[in-house]
Amino acid sequence: MRNILLRTTRITKHFGGIQALKGIDLEIFEGEICALVGENGAGKSTLAKIIAGVHAYDSGSLEFQAAPVVFHSTNDAVQAGIAIVLQEFNLIPHLSIAENIFLTHREAYRGGFWLNRQVIRKSTRELFRQIGWELEVDPDRKVSELTVAEQQIVEIIKAISLNARLLILDEPTAALSQQEVKKLFTLVRHLHAQGMTIIFVTHKLDEVFELSERVIVLRDGIKTQDFITAEITPEQLIRSMVGRDIGDLYNVRHRKPIGETVLKVEHLSRENYFQDCSLEVRKGEIVGISGLVGAGRTELVRAIFGADRAEKGTVTLQGHVGILKSPVKAIQANMAMVPEDRKSHGLLVNLPIYQNMLLAYYALKKGIWLHNGQEQELALQQVDNLQIKTTQLRNRANSLSGGNQQKVVLAKWLLTEPTLLILDEPTRGIDIGAKFELYRLIDDLASRGAAILLVSSELPEILALSDRIFVMNSGNIVAELSHAEASEETILSYAARSSNNSEERNI
Repeated sequence: MRNILLRTTRITKHFGGIQALKGIDLEIFEGEICALVGENGAGKSTLAKIIAGVHAYDSGSLEFQAAPVVFHSTNDAVQAGIAIVLQEFNLIPHLSIAENIFLTHREAYRGGFWLNRQVIRKSTRELFRQIGWELEVDPDRKVSELTVAEQQIVEIIKAISLNARLLILDEPTAALSQQEVKKLFTLVRHLHAQGMTIIFVTHKLDEVFELSERVIVLRDGIKTQDFITAEITPEQLIRSMVGRDIGDLYNVRHRKPIGETVLKVEHLSRENYFQDCSLEVRKGEIVGISGLVGAGRTELVRAIFGADRAEKGTVTLQGHVGILKSPVKAIQANMAMVPEDRKSHGLLVNLPIYQNMLLAYYALKKGIWLHNGQEQELALQQVDNLQIKTTQLRNRANSLSGGNQQKVVLAKWLLTEPTLLILDEPTRGIDIGAKFELYRLIDDLASRGAAILLVSSELPEILALSDRIFVMNSGNIVAELSHAEASEETILSYAARSSNNSEERNI
């Protein structure tokens, strides 16, 4: 029987008027990989941050290695042997990899003031070897030059350098490609084989079943289940997370006859991003765009929306021909776009929730002024429709969980009643229950006549929702597949083939 490494007893936590955790009892065993799952707002990240000293708890107790502990900061937790890698990395971009790793190591300084660069370079290379990092990376390379996946590995190496016994990964795959996820999982398994205990916070079911030995479920701040992963089915796990049966997640497509062409893109090009791309979307149709990260999917739809300027080609929207010069022009043409990065491009996170919802509506109505009552009514309607969890519409948007922020972005565009809706990674960061509701909403919008252009890295999502699928590779559209002929294998065969063959297209 494994020893208990960490125990929480009756942990509670409030944020203002919201009780995030309601008496959580938890045990983590030495040397296990344990998944901590739940819908957005269930409390899983809050609990992880309490364990790692990011947040203080209101009541209850923590034990680590059979001794009571109280952490007033992450430094306290690190000293005890607990490290966390958050979604927002704690790295200094203009410093090197080695400097970021050893910045808090007193023994790495000469005379107490200057980092011994020779020592930290050598130690960093040793850590690379220890984790089996295949990529030859210069320890002097600045963190700002690294990919998101590489930055994440640097954060993990920091934890290893501090002799952490418990590593917490909070939604570690949220911004990673499928290839980067595989590399991360290889690293996690390597650390696990060396005896490290890992808590893996996620809402992605495939990752739970691929990586974890045990899964603990939170719902509305309460621990609902503690499963041995190998002994449960995805359906049982979903039921425990959302508290109900939601049916087949990927069987939501109920389409009516498709109408006339709403959007026609012809030979659209932007140097170094995409070349000679042509597609069309019709009324009541969902057209998916698939491809690997870097294939040019996001760049293409941003150009269609006018957020980036295309250099060649034409965009025809409901008979009006011409490349859109700005998102405002797109909105006025009855187009809407949910962007890939909600925090940078979808929200003004310091503004109230209701104002974020009304931003596109104001642009469409050319600055129309509304009374507070009318604003509240419009915003509340979207809160109900999308089941957005918030206590006050006047709270800032950054007070919401990631999934609820995404719903606010969607609500902003739905208020404009768009004829063409572009969705770029619409379910990124959204939990399984909210994802099902969003799928039904997207399907319902198409059934009521909206034309939808869907970009997604999740192949089951693309296959479940799309009437037709365009596959991109190295900036080119290399295949057009009907719903009937598309499969994960077919899409990947086009998306992953060498660029020398990327001009071939199946029409």
